[in-house]
Amino acid sequence: MIGDEIILESAARELAKKLPSLAKHDYAAIDNLMRDIAKKHHITGKAVHDLFVKQYNKTPDSWIKGKLDEEEDAVDLDKEVKKFAEWAAKRLGLKTRPVIELSYDTQDASANHHTGSHVEGQNSVWVYAKNRNLVDILRTIFHELTHVRQGELGMIKPGSSYPGSPIEVLADAMAGKYIKIYGEKNHHIFQ
Repeated sequence: MIGDEIILESAARELAKKLPSLAKHDYAAIDNLMRDIAKKHHITGKAVHDLFVKQYNKTPDSWIKGKLDEEEDAVDLDKEVKKFAEWAAKRLGLKTRPVIELSYDTQDASANHHTGSHVEGQNSVWVYAKNRNLVDILRTIFHELTHVRQGELGMIKPGSSYPGSPIEVLADAMAGKYIKIYGEKNHHIFQ
């Protein structure tokens, strides 16, 4: 009996996981998704619905509407990044203000083992933003802008950037310190 409960709970969790990715959140789309999940788990669509209500205390359509409303209330990431980048550039005394490119390319971040990068001589900073908290994105931006400033000061030489290198340790320390300073007046970045 316990095994059956786990299987049934996984059907409700699968529905919760897949609901946000639907192109439309109308009755037909939600019903089709529930039927697909039900078929996979060898139960009825009504059983998936009832399990979902039992686990999440809302019908699937009410639950997803609440999730979508939360997303609308979420911070405007581009606006927050622009505001923070201007603040950070002033703190670092940057001579040039690079373009901040937010990426949602998981494959690139995974393949290159990084959440941010700056190539010396290019006027841009690349930052991975998918499924990351705002504070982490901003910390990465400050880290990469520190590298821009290090480049302006002639601190970066070929081969000088590797995990644990002096320029990386400095960028980490600066990012850690200044994200806390920024956060003192911008508490919403920790949400």
